[in-house]
Amino acid sequence: MWNIYLREISIKEMNDLHWLLDNDAESDYRARIILLRDAGYTVPEIRKITNHHDNNIRKWIHRFNEKGIDGIVSRKHIRNAYKIMDDIERKIV
Repeated sequence: MWNIYLREISIKEMNDLHWLLDNDAESDYRARIILLRDAGYTVPEIRKITNHHDNNIRKWIHRFNEKGIDGIVSRKHIRNAYKIMDDIERKIV
């Protein structure tokens, strides 16, 4: 089985990936996939560790390669952050 390439991760992205761990369940497992691949684990090895399908593992690696952290952060998490910001803005006004 062929192995998927992971681009070089910047220091900021590495910090963001570690921040995502234990933050949001979906983002946590996606960040874990990227960190495991960066550590040299193959897709089949990551599957055994995370119990996720190879296609999903490849999907998240591809998205990270294309969009960085934004490619793996849960959209639900982003919506909730905007909602909180809107609430704070209303209180300030």
